[in-house]
Amino acid sequence: MIGRMPDSLNQDMLALAKCLATEAAEIARTRRKNVETRRKTDTSIVTDLDHAIQDRILAAIAEAYPDHAVLAEETVRKPSAHADPASARYCWVVDPLDGTRNYASGFPFFGTALAVLDRGRPRIGVVSEYNLGHLYAAVLDGGATLNDQPLHVNEPAKDDDWLLGIPSSKDALTVSVLRTWVGTDGFVLRNVGSTAVHLAMVASGALVGAFAKRSKIWDIAAGVLLVSEAGGVITDPDGGNLLPFDLGVDPNEDIPFLAATPGIHGRLLETIPRGNR
Repeated sequence: MIGRMPDSLNQDMLALAKCLATEAAEIARTRRKNVETRRKTDTSIVTDLDHAIQDRILAAIAEAYPDHAVLAEETVRKPSAHADPASARYCWVVDPLDGTRNYASGFPFFGTALAVLDRGRPRIGVVSEYNLGHLYAAVLDGGATLNDQPLHVNEPAKDDDWLLGIPSSKDALTVSVLRTWVGTDGFVLRNVGSTAVHLAMVASGALVGAFAKRSKIWDIAAGVLLVSEAGGVITDPDGGNLLPFDLGVDPNEDIPFLAATPGIHGRLLETIPRGNR
């Protein structure tokens, strides 16, 4: 069992995460017209901005918490500055620019996601969406906020449409789910190109659910806490637990999820073929 983290440590780490997410937004704004783009080996897009933001965040974490580990989407340039994720109690999970393709294309939805895991379980979660000026934050057992105002999921009324966040991937499971959802009356699909923002929007009530198959730990670590602290439910697509995250496996492995309000999570589970953990 994980012991209770001191409130002062919770608040100190939350303050640092919020500060770094806000600073990342400022870096992005100043670099918007001067960004170099290339493709990674998996064909996804990365920019020099991803690296600039990540380097700044990791340097600050190493200075404040040299005994903490980090997991980050891009290459960690100075791994010796951080503890080993397999053995450290606390691990920061960093997505420096979620929605890189949006950023590179000028589509205004992207941001930074940071989480602090305590033996694989999120204790702190922050998602900053730069264009809307939205800063989502959550502390385990302390609730979730948007720009420091309390958040709660939005349970739809009986006759309401259900706005659902969907991914961009075209894997077999995603195609199967989307065929079902697009053909279901009352299901209205949305994709802003950022998994972290989708989960934050479930927490805020802007979406009532979200699904993704090919998400990674840095896409969802902060959002898992945001959704649960805002009163939502997030599981794997079979309804099983996502936590604790296994920090001993390849962080590039997919972590499929289904997030929703408590009232519709079970209904959405019924639309997903079984055996897809």
